[in-house]
Amino acid sequence: MQVQEASFGIIPLQIVDGIWKVLLILHKGGRHWAFPKGRSNLGETPLESASRELKEETGLEVEKLLQEEPLTEKYKFRRKGASVIKTVQYFPALVRGEVRLQPEEIQDAKWVLLKEAVGHLTFREAKEMCRTLLQQLKL
Repeated sequence: MQVQEASFGIIPLQIVDGIWKVLLILHKGGRHWAFPKGRSNLGETPLESASRELKEETGLEVEKLLQEEPLTEKYKFRRKGASVIKTVQYFPALVRGEVRLQPEEIQDAKWVLLKEAVGHLTFREAKEMCRTLLQQLKL
């Protein structure tokens, strides 16, 4: 059996003293470093879903989108005998607020230099997306 799933997230960025930083989160279940994301609720646009998930998981809010078009990653995994094809759309955005983690889903979070984020992210697809973002921002 094959299942298609979609999630939406924000790549949370801040510029501190002229240096780009990104917030990475450690998911409890999968024990992997990634960007905040989740599934949409009925009637939400992709950006609304991504913004809500950011707020729920990290306490942060979108201040300004860096681009209208999301970066997309696609990957496969197995869950309970089924093959899952997952597509995740991420919106790179400047964020504001104080980090307050959702304890049910998120184990930890850390701000890292965007230039060094590839070395912290767990999965190849997230690393590639980060490289693309670095190229787009000319960093």
